[in-house]
Amino acid sequence: MILVVGATGNLGFSICSELAGRGYSLRAVVRPSSDPGRVEALRQLGAEPALADLKDPASLRRACDGVDTVITTATTTLRDQESDSIADVDLQGGRNLVEAARQAGVNRYVFLSFPEAADGPQSFPLAQAKRAVEQAWRQSGMRGVILQAALFVEFWLSPAAGFDAPNASARVVGAGTAQMPWVSLRDVARAVAACLEHPEWDGTLSVVAENLSMNEVIRVFEEVGGNSFTIQTVPQAALEAQRAQATSPLDQSFAGLMLSQTRGVFMTPDTRLAELHPTFTTVRGYASSVLGAPAAPA
Repeated sequence: MILVVGATGNLGFSICSELAGRGYSLRAVVRPSSDPGRVEALRQLGAEPALADLKDPASLRRACDGVDTVITTATTTLRDQESDSIADVDLQGGRNLVEAARQAGVNRYVFLSFPEAADGPQSFPLAQAKRAVEQAWRQSGMRGVILQAALFVEFWLSPAAGFDAPNASARVVGAGTAQMPWVSLRDVARAVAACLEHPEWDGTLSVVAENLSMNEVIRVFEEVGGNSFTIQTVPQAALEAQRAQATSPLDQSFAGLMLSQTRGVFMTPDTRLAELHPTFTTVRGYASSVLGAPAAPA
């Protein structure tokens, strides 16, 4: 039995879909506040819903009962911070899950994180939480993998992040020349499946399709869509001021993540994913899917 924590989120659901298609038995953590439609979709995949909360250790112990592998993608970055803060969910909740899995005798633990290079010279609350949970896992004695994933194209190249491809407009932080890593949610899900198929894999696994600067990303979208982009530039100094003035851990974290884009983060594809990597979705492939255009050779 595989327990997926964060199953109602986009990445978690993608992982459940990938694993269900491969015949794995799944248990998916849901909460009373979870979207009923997403919970029903998990049931349709064959997943067994388990009512649990990262802030409730007893519920996590019940969810982990009889489980061989725990996969967690859970984060609070898109939730109400008053009831689900980074400190309560990403940090303490992550530690609670590691301990519940350890007590339940879970064999493998797969934790979705991001590369340390994104932390920058001055870390931020979300990065601190990720590193603390990674350390808790290392000290737990469980085998497993920390998947350090690149930027998700589905979020960072969407209107929610200031990138509006259909209307050919984008917000660029800094000069837009720093190299950044990109990957699709589905390819991260496929990498998770590969971890299950290779129990000998342990430690950190980098999951990235390619590295492109934001200016290069925009050029790809312009070529695919045939329209020039309108660009709004956010100077690095403005981001540094935003971070200095931020009062909430979430705002501090988003400012920190955006600042990492001004410095650049380069990820090298993991050789263990050598067979999968050539089939990963590139930025050009994603642009074609968003704009409804046939993918041209890179």
